[in-house]
Amino acid sequence: MPKETTGENKRLHLKMVEDTITRMSSNSFLIKGWSLTAIGGLVTLYLANINEKWACNILYLCLFATILFWISDAYYLCQERRYRSLYDEVAKKDEADIDFSMKPNSNETMFKCMFRPIFLRSYLIILLALIVLIKVSK
Repeated sequence: MPKETTGENKRLHLKMVEDTITRMSSNSFLIKGWSLTAIGGLVTLYLANINEKWACNILYLCLFATILFWISDAYYLCQERRYRSLYDEVAKKDEADIDFSMKPNSNETMFKCMFRPIFLRSYLIILLALIVLIKVSK
């Protein structure tokens, strides 16, 4: 049986793309965990030292950390969505057209990903809560 009709190249290419998608979603999951741990720890530190002069600076650090984690998480979601698009493209290709390209052709932007509902329900709420806490603590 000729190699072109076995579908082996297509399966291998799909597996490569799938592995990349898995890595991106794993990275995103790790970032979510680290963000909750870091921000929760900083808020706890703030609450333990609420009467100190420098305590408000911890909230600014939380604000900065939240934005960094939000951007990082959005980056990995954007990459994951791009590779999901590539997966769909490869799945539609004929075996003879498989070129093992790992360049996603999606026009998904990181800015667009930052404002997906999952981020608005998590990072934006944390960001707004921190802003309110900063206003109250002044």
